[in-house]
Amino acid sequence: MNEEQLQLLRAARLSGQDEARSDVAAARAAAAGEPELAALLEAERAADFSMREALQSVEPPAGLTDSLFTAMRAARGLAEPPAALRESVLSAVRRPAPAVTRRAWLGWGLAAAASVAAGGVWWWRKAHAFTVAHLSDAIAALTKNGVTLSLMSMDPAVVSAWLVEKQAPRPDSLPAALDALPRKGCHVYEIEGRAVSLICLLLPGMRELHLFSTPSSELSDPPAPGQPAILRRHAGRTLAVWSRGATTHLMFADEPPAVIEPLLA
Repeated sequence: MNEEQLQLLRAARLSGQDEARSDVAAARAAAAGEPELAALLEAERAADFSMREALQSVEPPAGLTDSLFTAMRAARGLAEPPAALRESVLSAVRRPAPAVTRRAWLGWGLAAAASVAAGGVWWWRKAHAFTVAHLSDAIAALTKNGVTLSLMSMDPAVVSAWLVEKQAPRPDSLPAALDALPRKGCHVYEIEGRAVSLICLLLPGMRELHLFSTPSSELSDPPAPGQPAILRRHAGRTLAVWSRGATTHLMFADEPPAVIEPLLA
């Protein structure tokens, strides 16, 4: 399965309306031949259903309607708003016209709905733990047939500047031996709504190391910053996991742990 087919399946509507499309059917067939990837997609689909149900059951906060009416009346000069609303709400709805139009009321309704929906998304993300093991499985499945590189460069400064421009997570510092390796390029993946950057480093003989980085705050169990990297075998490859500052790194390699460990000292 290629990257385009993977993203197509992730974008398919939960209602099943897209399943009759030939490209979706072909992508489903390709995924069926890769059990690990098929399991990951099924887990993501189940999580999407849970999120949809959570959003459908969200109730507006108590007192929201009264607060909005108070703010709207205040904008027309009929009442003073609560202190907490004076700056954030009153300034946003004040208009020179003496009457509040139907469009304005609709806009406020949409704003309130968006606020409630955002709260539901926050609740859902907190309720569904995103662990190092979960991220490791997702990366392993996503890169099983090779990684994607949006930028090709062997210059560490160019790679770093590209990630800064994209506002992507990136290493603030790396172990000296690892940092001394040339780069091949970089990319930014989105995994379950979370940004995960990739830097591809090169060992002699053009052997690749794939260094993934994500904010530690996105994980429910990030390693403690400053602790030595944890090395283990994962999905047939060597995986090293460690945290520095506010970022957690996962590095996959085809090399045995004995080759990788000195690079992390």
